[in-house]
Amino acid sequence: MATRCAFTLRSRGVDMKIKELYLDIVRKLEKRANPKKALIKIAQAQYFGVRYKSYGIETSEQTELIRSYSDSFRQLSVEEMFELAKMFYASGFSEQVNFGDAILELSVEDLTPAHYDFLDDIAGYLGNWAETDWFCSRVVQPLLRKYPKETLNLLRKWNSSKKQWKRRASVVAFTRKIGASGEFTGEALELCDNLIWDKEDLVRKGVGWALKDNMRGARERVLDYVKSLRRKGISSVITLYAIRDLKGKERKEILDIKPIK
Repeated sequence: MATRCAFTLRSRGVDMKIKELYLDIVRKLEKRANPKKALIKIAQAQYFGVRYKSYGIETSEQTELIRSYSDSFRQLSVEEMFELAKMFYASGFSEQVNFGDAILELSVEDLTPAHYDFLDDIAGYLGNWAETDWFCSRVVQPLLRKYPKETLNLLRKWNSSKKQWKRRASVVAFTRKIGASGEFTGEALELCDNLIWDKEDLVRKGVGWALKDNMRGARERVLDYVKSLRRKGISSVITLYAIRDLKGKERKEILDIKPIK
């Protein structure tokens, strides 16, 4: 099985072990498939701008099936877990991605910068904003705190990627508690600034979200930056997201800023 990961499994025996486990799970997913429910889920996802493939399996049933394999996953080496997770993400099926998520949660404490080629591969398979945001929150953010230098280098790489979900991930990584901490405000503004003219709406929304949450940790610095964006005439999608926490006079002051011609 070819892969760009530095720790590629060379042993055919190990490869077959992982492939057989993967195929066993896929068979069980296919057995539980409900085409009618799948069409409904796909239509609902498309309404919210989410690219989606599904077997139509209920969440409770997915959770039960994932739980039934937890012991099998724990018996794998970290490298085997990573290989198996990548196979699930590559499928594009929501239920398989959920298996990949579960495996990453089991192995996230063992992730180090030595595995960043693997993370880069996974990020390349992300297919919508929901998968991207989960990945940032549960995988990238813990690594940002643990290995800031190496993780920032990875985010800078994603920031200029041709793939929109990598670009979104490069800024969504600075949301929530990371943004509110003020610890990475400078880096967040750097990467956000590179994407203010991005053509993809969901990338721009990611920029706005990152600015909103970083404003909680460095209010005046980010507020001044948002004002400068209004003067530049950048998309209101970004600034409206960024000022969601602002109210009354302070919010109006931002909205009243007109582009400098």
